[in-house]
Amino acid sequence: MEKEVIIDIVAKQKTADNEDTMSVTTVGTFSGNEDDYKVVYSDMEGELAGSTTTLRVQNKEMVTMTRDGSYSSQLIIEKQRRHNCHYMTPYGELVMGVFAKDVKSEVDENGGKLEFKYTIDFNSGLVCVNHMTISIKGAN
Repeated sequence: MEKEVIIDIVAKQKTADNEDTMSVTTVGTFSGNEDDYKVVYSDMEGELAGSTTTLRVQNKEMVTMTRDGSYSSQLIIEKQRRHNCHYMTPYGELVMGVFAKDVKSEVDENGGKLEFKYTIDFNSGLVCVNHMTISIKGAN
């Protein structure tokens, strides 16, 4: 069963010479159960405006983040595993390595929190360290 939810996202990114935090609250949908669920939302601002992001969580340890739109991408964030993932930019497609240090999912049909920490590398060179916290609550 799909239901409307309020989604709070806090994304932190750290590079060799910069640290940035972004926060956004949006409305989206939730479907599934605590072990296998999807959260879908549309980006409304900035260069991602008009894109749709889908977070699919499986077994509380793997997140597949798919973005459709001008910056299409699919990142596989699986606890203690590295995946080669595709990311579309205005200059062409990139293949990057994504290694998940940790994935924590405390979500059920009433909402909860999804948190994951991962690194991104190009040609095996570390580019950034990311930490995302996504809180989900029913829209009343």
